[in-house]
Amino acid sequence: MKSLKLVLPLLFAFTFSCAQASNSADTAQIDQLLARTGFNKLLDRIPTFAQGVLKQSAGALDPEVNAAVSGVFQRAFSRTNVRRDVLRTLRAHYDAKQAQAYLTMLDTPLALKMAKLERAPNQPENRSAFQAYVNQLQSQPAPASRLALIKQLDDANRTTAFSVDMQTAFFKAVFSAVDPIMDAEMKLGDGELEKMVSEIRESLGKEIRSRTEASYLYAFRDVSDKELAAYVRMCESEPHRWAIQLLGNAMISALNQAGDRSALLMTEAAK
Repeated sequence: MKSLKLVLPLLFAFTFSCAQASNSADTAQIDQLLARTGFNKLLDRIPTFAQGVLKQSAGALDPEVNAAVSGVFQRAFSRTNVRRDVLRTLRAHYDAKQAQAYLTMLDTPLALKMAKLERAPNQPENRSAFQAYVNQLQSQPAPASRLALIKQLDDANRTTAFSVDMQTAFFKAVFSAVDPIMDAEMKLGDGELEKMVSEIRESLGKEIRSRTEASYLYAFRDVSDKELAAYVRMCESEPHRWAIQLLGNAMISALNQAGDRSALLMTEAAK
């Protein structure tokens, strides 16, 4: 019994040190994931995105209400708050083995090449060329085989789905923040918020999918179907799907939490 009393504290100390080492390793991997996938840059832009969506809604809001919501959004959608919530979700559902497999995949020649091409449509120096290409698609549509590959890639990367989820979360936050300070007869009834969000999601979906399709077609216009198909298979692999799903869910969860914070802050201000 005496020896067991001596061993238990040592065992606890060893277990605790291992847990610390594991957490440290996970944190390093998570930092790599956020950096390598561009999520760090996305986090930097979240406050601007939130204000941009609010600006789109400004015409329907009283100037004083708009100013109040803008101030609340600055707090609720701050990079610090959103990043904290993103990290909380990532840590709760983390798989170090999957993460390492995904990071290794990002360093393959094919992934590096395609990632560089994917950035091209959004670069300022390519805007005019990209727009000219989009205009050309009206009279010279891409072949069906290429469109099928592009759709597979969009689905695997969840590009359209994630963009729709993000914008929907921002608009939902505006509705939720404004509702607490509306007159009783103007407040949203049961199910009305969900209905409005659903309508916005539907209206955004087609436009964003079309934009994604054009962006991918331009980015990979000089890539053969064979090479593009190989890239699609990579993006449909388990590590890739795991990472894309986890990162996307973490961001949308964080934005929804920011929306809830906005509504709470507006409710408190209205008291």
